[in-house]
Amino acid sequence: MLTINNPRTFDWANMPLSDCCEGNAADAYFTLKLFNLIEEKIRELGMEGLITKLIMPSLSTFSEMEYEGMLVSEDRLEEVGRHLRVSNIDEEDALYGFEEVKTSDNMASNNDLIEILYTREDAFEMYPPDRTAKGTASVSAPTLKLLLEHIEEELKRRG
Repeated sequence: MLTINNPRTFDWANMPLSDCCEGNAADAYFTLKLFNLIEEKIRELGMEGLITKLIMPSLSTFSEMEYEGMLVSEDRLEEVGRHLRVSNIDEEDALYGFEEVKTSDNMASNNDLIEILYTREDAFEMYPPDRTAKGTASVSAPTLKLLLEHIEEELKRRG
């Protein structure tokens, strides 16, 4: 199989033809093995009808979409983008309504979020459910989602 560390810096033009052929052959071999395993599983599950009547007829449409791309209204896309920007600004402004959040706080700053959520005295003083690789409290999207779930659970418990 053709495995490289960084496709952006790999010198594709000067790759030995024998390596390319070997990689392509390995890819084809493993693709066929996967196909056989999947085909067997489809038979076991009795899904041949679904595949032949629904999936196979739609393949040409999906392959065409992948090759040609999809038509997207640039005006509509811009409109949705404006709506999302305004919505995000409104939500961020609402956060400043909490006394724990100072007007000087920057919601886009990880350090400010860490301070607001975890470390600032008289702020929320929550326990961080996750930490970064360096050991600092995390404010990543999955961590913030987890915090929100914990808060919602606590509010349900309190009725």
